[in-house]
Amino acid sequence: MSEFTLLHLLLCLIFFKIGYVAATWLRYPAAKQKQATLVNDQERKVVQLPESPVTPDSTAVTTVAAEDLSDVVDEVRDLAKGMRTDVQAHSQSVEQINHDLVSMTNMSDPDAVTRVISRLMEANRHLDSRLNVAEARLQEQSQLLRSHRVEARTDALTGLPNRRVFDEEIARLFNEKRESKRPASLIMIDIDHFKTFNDRNGHQAGDYCLQKVGEVIRSAVKGVGGIAMRYGGEEFAVLLPATELFDAKLTARRINSHIERLPLEFEGRPLKVTASLGIAEIVRDSEPAEWLGRADRALYASKRRGRNRACWHDGKTCHEVPHRKADPAVEASEESSAIGRRDAFMLDVSRRLALFHRKRQPLAMILASVDSVDGKPLDSHHDSKKIQSAVLQVFQAILRDMDHICQMGDNQFGAMLPSATGEEASAVAERARQAIGRLELQTATDTIKLTISCGVSQALEGDEAQHMVARCEAGLKHAQDKSGNSVYLVRNECDWEAPRRMTREAVIAS
Repeated sequence: MSEFTLLHLLLCLIFFKIGYVAATWLRYPAAKQKQATLVNDQERKVVQLPESPVTPDSTAVTTVAAEDLSDVVDEVRDLAKGMRTDVQAHSQSVEQINHDLVSMTNMSDPDAVTRVISRLMEANRHLDSRLNVAEARLQEQSQLLRSHRVEARTDALTGLPNRRVFDEEIARLFNEKRESKRPASLIMIDIDHFKTFNDRNGHQAGDYCLQKVGEVIRSAVKGVGGIAMRYGGEEFAVLLPATELFDAKLTARRINSHIERLPLEFEGRPLKVTASLGIAEIVRDSEPAEWLGRADRALYASKRRGRNRACWHDGKTCHEVPHRKADPAVEASEESSAIGRRDAFMLDVSRRLALFHRKRQPLAMILASVDSVDGKPLDSHHDSKKIQSAVLQVFQAILRDMDHICQMGDNQFGAMLPSATGEEASAVAERARQAIGRLELQTATDTIKLTISCGVSQALEGDEAQHMVARCEAGLKHAQDKSGNSVYLVRNECDWEAPRRMTREAVIAS
């Protein structure tokens, strides 16, 4: 009786495994087939998209991709059909084995039972082998589908996401706007006189130009989380999620400047290109077409005003983003996200604090000053301007594109670091302190070494601009009183009646 029970238990386990594997497989190819068919339908839509203008061979490439996808789907369908046949054959074999087992007259015959179990195990091994082969083929087809999907969403010439991705992303940002009220901005970019550039230099030079401009745009927006895309022809687009108009204008100005100074050379010939840009921020109760239309109107306003500039649309009319030609004397200043004096900096602090109170995104500030040089205050040094310019350049090299660096006054530098905590800002200040400490600045009369002191703080609940600045000033004053060449982070509130008084939570960042 124990042998009979053990035998049936073994058979139950084997049948359970067979049933589980077969059921899983019957669902798997069907799901894969459905997914492949869905992807194929989506990919075929690419051929129908009215992307204009497009590169001459883009439609042909897309058609080939659609045909390849059709082949993949046919392969998956054939594979599913073959595996269903295998499973049906296996099921019939198992039914026959079960029939033989039930009809056995002598259940105590070990040899007979062994033969039945051996047949069952062999049938199971055969199905398992077929499943392994099919799984390998499905993985291969899945990889092909992923590859085709990437190709269908990527511009072949520049490697940037294409118009299809633009349409998807702009719709996604509108949904986010409705659900979470998150801001977003759009920049449309058009290379100036590109047809003339092509006629004069040839289409190969034109393709090279598009590739290099695409690289510049992608690099310029990477630090602010922007998505650079090729819109079509000589047009590019940049979507800036969670970005208000103020930061979008700074980004556009940076793109404009980088394209203007792009070192373009083709077949030994130096070439030059510029671009016109249009900027628009998403607004409530509008549609994607309206948003794109405002950016387009701003773009054409840039062209009408002489090209090689950026304009932004406020919902009613267009305004030009200030654009100044590069001047060696102020070139370093032009590279920062925003250079301004104290009033402009304080306005930006207030604006970013308002965003902090709404979104609870981290925000930090650094205030820095150059310590005494050769035991004398910096303002008494005959090369104080040159020294301050060198310090500003170091900060600009260390900070991100999205940060705001400003020389707030004589020997006082301020920096706003969006999305940074106090500890992260302290680490940035410490890197700047170390970099400046390694400088050997050659002046008209001698070589000097510099050190700086820094005060750091982060935004707190209920902060206004003067509160945050006062905490940084308190940290800066404390660092200077401790012989300088240090960074202090003020973690909590100061005594506002005596804002220079340091709290016990101040710590050296290093």
